Order: sequence, then structure tokens, then C-alpha cells
Amino acid sequence: MIPGVPGARGLVGPPPGDVVSRVYVAGVLNNTPDNLVRWISDPKAIDERTAMPNVGVSESEARDIAAYLYSLR
Repeated sequence: MIPGVPGARGLVGPPPGDVVSRVYVAGVLNNTPDNLVRWISDPKAIDERTAMPNVGVSESEARDIAAYLYSLR
């Protein structure tokens, strides 16, 4: 769930505020800003069976998203 975003009620991944507290990104990558950017940019490159869609963001946009998620500590 993403507060303030209608329809963002998925139950697959962690809530946005919990991402930074996880040990792993996608269950396979150490949780670092660079790995989170890799995951956001192209999740299927990390795990071809993931339910996470490729949302078509640039690396710069993925860095912004990762920075936002890390700010939710």
C-alpha cells in the first residue's frame, strides 16, 4: 500500500516504509542503494520469475525512487 496513491493496494511486496529494513532486495540481493536501483530498474534481470513488473523507469528515476524509499526509515 502506498498512502495517497489510489489503487496501490498490492499484497506481494513489503510496504514502502519497510523496504529499507529488509536484509535483502528481492530475496537475493543485499539491501544496498545500488542493488535497490538495479531491482527497480529491471526486476526481471534479477529474478525472471518475479511478480514485480518492469515499470519502465530510467536509472535516474530509479535512483530517486530508491532515495525516497531509504528516506522512510
